Amino acid sequence: MGDALSSVESYYFSLQSQLDLLLAACTTQQQRDALMSQYVAARQNYWSCINKMFHNDDPAVIALVTQLKAAEALVKQSVAQMGDISKVIDGITKAVAIGVQIAAKAATL
Repeated sequence: MGDALSSVESYYFSLQSQLDLLLAACTTQQQRDALMSQYVAARQNYWSCINKMFHNDDPAVIALVTQLKAAEALVKQSVAQMGDISKVIDGITKAVAIGVQIAAKAATL
């Protein structure tokens, strides 16, 4: 498994494992809806990358993987501190957007 797919997979599974905790921290239905929307997008990114080939030496892919890893670290830190769920959802949204860009770089096998 290449670094691009590995990063998207790691982020999706990390988000999946924390979903119940994150949903419990939401205080409004709007927050729950936003969180679920991003979770579905992360899942779609992961499934879009399965059976695809990435050019892991492509500078754009390398940069996106680096950005996704950094975004995932920030989300994990935010979840650990669980201060403001809106900030956590914002971090998730940014990470998912990077995942969308990575998935767009995939070539069908």
